[in-house]
Amino acid sequence: MNSFATALVNMRRSPYQSMASIILLSVTFFVGYLFSLFAVGSQQVLQYFETRPQVIAFFELETEVETVNSLAKELQSKSYVSEVTLVSKEEALKIYQEENKDDPLLLELVTSDILPASIEVSATSLDDLKKVRDELKKSSAVDEVVLQEDILESLDTWTKNIRFMGIVVLVILGFTSLIMLVVVIGMKVVNKRPAINIMRIIGASKWFIKSPFVLEGLMYGILSSLIGWGASLTVLLYYLPTISEFLGPIEFAPTAPLFAVQVGIGTLIGMFLGALAGLLAVSRVMRK
Repeated sequence: MNSFATALVNMRRSPYQSMASIILLSVTFFVGYLFSLFAVGSQQVLQYFETRPQVIAFFELETEVETVNSLAKELQSKSYVSEVTLVSKEEALKIYQEENKDDPLLLELVTSDILPASIEVSATSLDDLKKVRDELKKSSAVDEVVLQEDILESLDTWTKNIRFMGIVVLVILGFTSLIMLVVVIGMKVVNKRPAINIMRIIGASKWFIKSPFVLEGLMYGILSSLIGWGASLTVLLYYLPTISEFLGPIEFAPTAPLFAVQVGIGTLIGMFLGALAGLLAVSRVMRK
């Protein structure tokens, strides 16, 4: 308890230094919390778009209906296939007629006999769609397989690049915050060097001397984490209607467990950074 009281006194006696440390560390956590929300949201967006495209396979004109149905059942039994839709020659003709209803000449030239049956397969991810594509290509009854994966791969690449940039920024901000905490707490340790020397002479343990500064750093970390989390939550709630409107059918609504895990992990990281900064600062001065 004495160490805790001493830590509070140290913070109160140098309010500007303490405030600067908390502000810088809060900015780090603010960026970190927003980045974690972006990572979760981008994953949801990617998963949504991964399930939208379909592998479309067109069968040979002479393929029997039994062969088509057998292939459809085989695909439906796969754990990574979410939906299989068969399009018969007659249904293909109806689709063609609907798309070209304004051009009677094209309608007269096309009958169901010259249109192939097809199968449309949805999967749970882009990798699974590629598996389905490869399996369909192996079938001798399939004439052509279509999968437009370029857009998804571009989206995946952009998402990974943004995540990498975010991690780099967080590492830089975290390192800067750690250095600043070490400097601020180190200045306080230097100011208390005469008292520390006296405590060492009378036999005080090293941990007894270090603990107030470690606890001070610990409090910086906790306060900064909570402030950063509160600021990020405020920004999210303010822009959530706009985000939801922009994303449309894609659901992006962070849940209470997500927020609890987020602030829990963030606070633990803040405690670690603060305690480490306090320990490094006081150890460095005591070695001298």
